[in-house]
Amino acid sequence: MEDKEYTLEMRGMPRRDLLEYFISIGGKLDERGTLIGPNWQVDLSDTWLCQIGSIQVPATQVTFKVTEEDWTGILKAFRLRFLSAGG
Repeated sequence: MEDKEYTLEMRGMPRRDLLEYFISIGGKLDERGTLIGPNWQVDLSDTWLCQIGSIQVPATQVTFKVTEEDWTGILKAFRLRFLSAGG
């Protein structure tokens, strides 16, 4: 099955936390900085500051390459790991 590309923008999350997560689930960094894991590939953009009202939060773009069949499970685990509530 062919890989598809999916992109998420993660706000309020340091890039290093995203990197640590993908390494903890079996990802290895290749020479281009792409994380390659079993059944997936991820590229993390550089972090930029996103203005939300009067505050600035870090934002990182996460680009997944994964089969459509595996996407739902990978997305569910990713969102659960980075679930947060604010007040």
